[in-house]
Amino acid sequence: MHRLRIAALLVSAGCALAGCAQPLPSPAPPDAQATPINTMPVTSLPGWATDHTSAALATLVRGCKALAIMPADQSLGGAGPAAAAAGQAGLWQNTCQGAQDVPPGDDNAARQYFAAYFTAARIDGPATITGYFEPEYPGSKNLARGYRVPVYAKPDDATLAALPRAAIDGNALYRKAPVTAYLSNPVDAYMLQSQGAGRILLPDGRTLRVGYDGQNGAPYTAIGAVLVADGDLAADAVSFQSISAWLKAHPAEAKGIMEQNANYVYLRPLGALPDDEGAPGALGVPLTAGRSLAIDTHDLPLGLPVFLVTTDPLTGAPLDRLAIAQDTDTGAHDASTVDLFFGGGPEAEAIASRMRQPGALYILLPRPPPTS
Repeated sequence: MHRLRIAALLVSAGCALAGCAQPLPSPAPPDAQATPINTMPVTSLPGWATDHTSAALATLVRGCKALAIMPADQSLGGAGPAAAAAGQAGLWQNTCQGAQDVPPGDDNAARQYFAAYFTAARIDGPATITGYFEPEYPGSKNLARGYRVPVYAKPDDATLAALPRAAIDGNALYRKAPVTAYLSNPVDAYMLQSQGAGRILLPDGRTLRVGYDGQNGAPYTAIGAVLVADGDLAADAVSFQSISAWLKAHPAEAKGIMEQNANYVYLRPLGALPDDEGAPGALGVPLTAGRSLAIDTHDLPLGLPVFLVTTDPLTGAPLDRLAIAQDTDTGAHDASTVDLFFGGGPEAEAIASRMRQPGALYILLPRPPPTS
C-alpha cells in the first residue's frame, strides 16, 4: 500500500501507505555491496527472549510465498550487505524452506529458527520508529445524501491521472475516472489518502476495504508543516488527529490548506479481506498488525526481518519486537527510520498516530546456504 506516513503529514511524503502497489525496487549499485558490517548472534539482541517470535515467523512465511513466485533475480531493494544477503528473491530460497519446518505458534522453535538462519547487525546511530494504520470512515459506494465527496481510482488516461489536487477537487475527473466510494467530508478523504488504505463503513453495515492505486506524480507538500508555519498548530502537537480536527474546525480555510499539497493518491476497492489482515503491502501480501514494517528500499530490501527496540507511546512500556519489511515508505530517507503497521480501527489509530519513538534497529541477514 502506498504510505504517506503520519509523520510525513508534518515533514515529507511517504509510501508505506499499508501496501505500496508500485514497482519493486531496482538493484543496488554494484559497489554498494562490498561495505563491511559487524554482525552478532541473533540471541544477543535486547528483548529477544521475551518477544512473541512465532508471530513474526508467521509474517515472514507469508512473505516467503510471494518471494517464491518471483524470478530469482528480482530486486527487493537495499544497499550494501543487506542487498548482498537479501536483495534478490532467489537469495531467500534456503531461508524460506527452513521456515516451513517450524511448528506454528511455537516461540522457542521460532527463536531457534531465526538463530540458525540469520545473523544480526545494528543499524548505526539513533533510530526513529513511526506508525501507520488503516483509518475508518463512513461512506457509500454510490452518490447519496450525505455522501458527496468522491474518492477516485486512477484514471486510464495518463493526462487525467496527472492532474493536480486542486483540479481534481474542482471536478476535473467528474465522469472521467472510476469512483471507488463517496465520503461525507473532504478532510476524511484527504486523511484516508494519507494512509494509502482504509476501511469505508457502508450504510448497510458492510465494510469496503480500499487500497493504493497510484498517484498523480505531483510534488508532496506536508500540510502539517504548513499549519505549523502559519501558527495554527504547535510543532509538538501535530498528529493525524490534530490535523484532521483543525481542518474540520476551519472548513473555510481547509480546502486551500489541503490544496497546497498538489499530490493526489488514488484508491481502489480491494475486495474481501479478513478483518484481521491489512491491505497488501509492496511485497504483495496482506500486512500483519504489529509485525509488518514499511522501510526505505534504497537502504533495506523488502522481506528483511528487523528487530525494533523502542517504547509504546501510550504507556511507555518496552516495545521490543521482530517485524518484517513488507511495505515501502518514501517518507523515510535512510535505514534509521521505519514505520510499523498497527492494523485498522480506533485502537490502531490511537497508538499509530502517536508513534514517533526513538529506539534502536537491528537487521537480520539471512545466512548463506551450506555448501555441499
